[in-house]
Amino acid sequence: MNRPGEDRQAAAARQPDRVTKYQANTFTISCLEGWQDKTIHTLTGPVVDGIQHNVLITVEPGMAFDSVREYAEWQIGALESELKSCRLLKKGGIVLASGLPAYKAVFSWYPTEALRVYQEQIYVLHEKNACKLTATFTKKTRKTLGPQVERMMLSFNPAKREGR
Repeated sequence: MNRPGEDRQAAAARQPDRVTKYQANTFTISCLEGWQDKTIHTLTGPVVDGIQHNVLITVEPGMAFDSVREYAEWQIGALESELKSCRLLKKGGIVLASGLPAYKAVFSWYPTEALRVYQEQIYVLHEKNACKLTATFTKKTRKTLGPQVERMMLSFNPAKREGR
């Protein structure tokens, strides 16, 4: 029921919303019912060869894949159809430092005529949460930064943080 002199929008603003608490790395927010977390976590590294190097981590909850390979093949197919100049260099099963099975793919493509990049993706499926880690390199930085970035990516652990 509206208060005297109150418009419909103000009355709606007073209605209690169904909310869930979303907790991120350094903040929380009350999310309305129907809103979903589609966070892409970005860890930035050095700028070398004109590229801001980073590791992108995407988490998709509630995925209905039976295996990490099935999820990876779906992701690989989507990337290949999206980037016409993309070339799959290698793919295959790997194991994370935590012992969790994962799948890795390495691509090459040209975002501009003059720049060839290499992209490494690691796919993880854990308790119906699908995770994709992506790092991009130039030919030079794949050799110089690549090994340390790969170690970082292999340390990925999708388990809940300690103390939660």
